Amino acid sequence: MGIPARAECARGQNVSGARLVPQTSALDARTLAGNFAVPVFVIQGAEDFTTPTSLSRSFVDSIRAPAKAFVPIEGGGHFAVFMKSSAFLDQLVSRVLPLAVR
Repeated sequence: MGIPARAECARGQNVSGARLVPQTSALDARTLAGNFAVPVFVIQGAEDFTTPTSLSRSFVDSIRAPAKAFVPIEGGGHFAVFMKSSAFLDQLVSRVLPLAVR
């Protein structure tokens, strides 16, 4: 009998985390700065340990765009789009939709 899917998922996250977290922790988001011709919104869980919120916030702060925002979803982790889908959708509707219908 194989390993249950949840166990496989957890193993995959542990392997990814062990390799990615040290790299993302050492990254200076300002080196990714640039000019964007389109609005940029980063909406993520405030408790996201896979993609550090400090890195995302630094990235948004470092770019130039017609509109931009870093939007943390309180109580959400890496999968906030699924686990806090109502809050995520509220942010899309209030921030992105008005720009999309212009």
